[in-house]
Amino acid sequence: MEKLLRYQVEQELILERIKIQISQNLSLAEIIQSAINHSRSFLELDRLLIYQLDMSWELHKVNPRLAPMQDTVTYESKKSDLLDSTLYYQGDTCWRKSHGDRNKYHQGHSLVINNVDAVSHLNPCLQQLMDRFQVKAKVVMPMNIRGKLWGLFIAHHCRPRKWHHEDLKFLRQVTEHLAIAIFNHQSYQQLHHQKQLLEKQVQIQAQQLKDALIAAEAASKSKHDFLGSMSHELRTPLTCVIGLSSTLLQWSSTKERMPLSPEKQQEYLHLIQQSGRHLLGLINNILEFSDVESGKHLLNIQRLSLAEVARHSLQLLHESAAQNEISLNAEIRIEPEQDLFYADEVRLKEILFHILSNGIKFTPKQGSVVLRVWREKHQVVFQIEDTGIGIAASEIPLLFEKFKQIEDFRQRVHGGAGLGLALTKKLVELHGGSIEVESELGQGSIFTVYLPEATPLRNSLLKSDTASSYRLRVQTIVLITKDDASATYLCQLLNTIKYQVVWLIDSTTAINQIELLQPKMVIIDQDFPTRDVKNIINALAGIPLDDEIKVALLCDRFDAQEWQQFGDLGVDDYLLKSMNPSPMIDKINRLIASKDTQRNQN
Repeated sequence: MEKLLRYQVEQELILERIKIQISQNLSLAEIIQSAINHSRSFLELDRLLIYQLDMSWELHKVNPRLAPMQDTVTYESKKSDLLDSTLYYQGDTCWRKSHGDRNKYHQGHSLVINNVDAVSHLNPCLQQLMDRFQVKAKVVMPMNIRGKLWGLFIAHHCRPRKWHHEDLKFLRQVTEHLAIAIFNHQSYQQLHHQKQLLEKQVQIQAQQLKDALIAAEAASKSKHDFLGSMSHELRTPLTCVIGLSSTLLQWSSTKERMPLSPEKQQEYLHLIQQSGRHLLGLINNILEFSDVESGKHLLNIQRLSLAEVARHSLQLLHESAAQNEISLNAEIRIEPEQDLFYADEVRLKEILFHILSNGIKFTPKQGSVVLRVWREKHQVVFQIEDTGIGIAASEIPLLFEKFKQIEDFRQRVHGGAGLGLALTKKLVELHGGSIEVESELGQGSIFTVYLPEATPLRNSLLKSDTASSYRLRVQTIVLITKDDASATYLCQLLNTIKYQVVWLIDSTTAINQIELLQPKMVIIDQDFPTRDVKNIINALAGIPLDDEIKVALLCDRFDAQEWQQFGDLGVDDYLLKSMNPSPMIDKINRLIASKDTQRNQN
């Protein structure tokens, strides 16, 4: 009785020690190693170990020689150093193939062997393994964590041994306590991982908020500069218009008391006209830039004469240059047979007008502005050089920003809304070209525009010759919708990822434009009648196209029956108006990418 009581007291002390260690949040390795050391010593075992299943990468980092995700002995306690160690043992193919044994352990069954030599049904390779480690008696207890077999708690004895009920009960209790410790460890690791993910998300959101704040501050400054610039630009001509018109009105009512010669009247009227034209130019620039930026501009590609375009551009600014005593000349280095070019004549003249007028504005009297034109391989080059005040290297990147003036609006000498060069860059890129600037303070500036060579479309449906230069360097998407809100949203969204969006309102005239533009994709609003969608898809199959065009339907909602109907018509996919930007961009990119992949395979 005394021996039994002492046995029970020692058992309780070992189990209580494990509980205390768990409550103190000691490391899992420390809890397990302490438990198997005390348990082995208490039961007078030769070896007590833990065989962990599907070992994780963490243990592989501890011992790189171990293969990851294998069954491995991860903990061991030995009675004597003379015994062979099983620590980090791997490669038990017998165990890996014994699915029946694994299932039994998963169900909670244990294995008890008093004498290995007396067991006839033991697996031959397991028998060989036990012989290798001098095992004669063995107990295996399963360690199930969260409904999964995590590992095995194994006791070895090098002599035959009669396992008593109290020994087995104690081993089972130690196994259960260690299972609780492992469960707590896994829960902590999972919580720690979630905490790290949450901290990372918080950092990302904090960075996004910081970026949004910076963007908001930049937008606020841009708004302040724009309002300051516009108030300065509008106030001067409006003051002139109001003041001079008031003078003329007062003179007309009091002719006798306020003499005003016909020459003065003519001068006042001329100044009023100039101020009105200046205001109209500012407003037109703002509206035009807004249209170009939102993707509503469509180029009217036609055949033109490069020499004629250059001469006409100079003619428009001849009077302005003469008033400022500036020499305005052209150097056209093009052979007669190379004079014809395909582009939007109006927009090309607008590009040259903005750069030339900018050169005249910032060139002092007795200076010069030169327009050069030549061909270079498969492109035409327009170069405007002036002897003006020049631009500092740090300010060149600001030239093409909208509403951005190099001069502060409070100290400005030269007028303007800060849209001319920004609009010029947009129009150049709309043609598929590029623009470069070379300048130095006090030494003048050189603006160089490169426009790509183009070939006219086959079977042109326009009265004038057309060209495909519009689509040389941009991926075009045609959007057919009457919904202003959806169109504005899509145009702005797709422009940010370098797509050129052409917005059409009339579905009946869309086919002509599609053949001209040769877009990558056509997006049709579901608000159009089904017959219009069908007519567009049928027409696409009948017109000469360089490549297959993907068709997507823009809709508020969709059900299986409707999709079946439009899918039968030939619609490739659909875009929901309520879709977030990222999924919508991913879907559009995927559709266009699949088209390019299919073309490459063909």
